[in-house]
Formats: sequence, C-alpha cells, structure tokens
Amino acid sequence: MNTTQLTNVGQNISNSIYVLKETYKNLNLLFSELDRIAEKEGFIPLTPKFLRWKSDSDYDGWLTNNFIKLYQVEKDVPLIHIQNLKDGFIYGIEVDLEGENNYPTISLTRYQFDFSEWNKIPTISDHWVFWDPFRVDKFFEITNINGVWTSTTLEKAKNRYWGMQSAVSIDIPLLSITSPDDISSKIFAELENLPIF
Repeated sequence: MNTTQLTNVGQNISNSIYVLKETYKNLNLLFSELDRIAEKEGFIPLTPKFLRWKSDSDYDGWLTNNFIKLYQVEKDVPLIHIQNLKDGFIYGIEVDLEGENNYPTISLTRYQFDFSEWNKIPTISDHWVFWDPFRVDKFFEITNINGVWTSTTLEKAKNRYWGMQSAVSIDIPLLSITSPDDISSKIFAELENLPIF
C-alpha cells in the first residue's frame, strides 16, 4: 500500500470508531428513555443496567453489539424469597446492532419462569440466560410463525436456564423508534400484546 492508501484505510478505521461511539451515545439515550417511559406505562426495570456479553479472550466479545434490558409489571405481586422480584412475567427489550439480515433490530420478549429456581436478580453477565432461548436449539424448541418467535425450554435445560419455561418474541427495526411516543406504542404496548402460546 502506498501512503495515500494507508491514510485512507486509517481514516476509515477512525470514522468507523466515531460512528460506533455515536451509536453507543444514542443507545444510552434510548435506555434512559426506556426506563423513564416504563414507569409511566406501569413497568419497572428489573436491573439498573443492560445485560451484555463481554470477553477479553474472544475478539468478538470486545465489541458490545447486543444489549438486553429487563422489566416487570409494577403491579405484580412481589416474591418473598428474592427482594425486588415480582411473581409475573419478565419482559426483555433486546437491541441487536447486527440484527437479522444485518439490520439493527429490537426484540420484544416475554419470558415465563419458575422462580423457585432463582436465587438472585440477574447481573450484567447473565446476558446468556435471556439471549440463548431463540438461538440455542439444543436447549430450546424454537419456532418462527409469521414473525412471532416462540421458545420452549427442553426439560434437560430448565435448571440451567433458571427455571425458564417458555418465551415469545417479535422483532422490530431499531430505526423505527424515533420518539417517546414510539417507545410507548411500539415497545411497551407491544410487550403487553405479545401472543399467549
């Protein structure tokens, strides 16, 4: 490569990092708005931060490209054995920057658990518990019918996945969320309207 080519490649790398930082800044705003609007819509965050996968040994884990925020319905009855956990569904809002067909998506998911398997609130590194159900078919029976994903935990995996029984999910384009009204109508209203199976 000549000097001009090296300069162009270097500038492309720097520009890519700038775009990524701007994306992260916008995601931070989205997560703040999600928590603010969740309260108005009757939801409460289960965890203060988003869940994510990181790895120092796998370069794929150097980049955070998948984020999961967990919520419950505020009016659900509290569980006795774990503080700040309700006896009801857990709702996940998953932002995947690579997404299906290499397009950023938001997955809206309702998880059903047997909470007798729980001994703590999820931490940031428990991302895999909520990420795997629609991706790991050796532990889940996964189907997609007309854009509605369903996942049923196989018996052999229920203990491993904290007593998860089933999950249902739909995907929407990340870029379709452009306002607080969109967060209310396209995210929280849709979470409440996920089909029962």
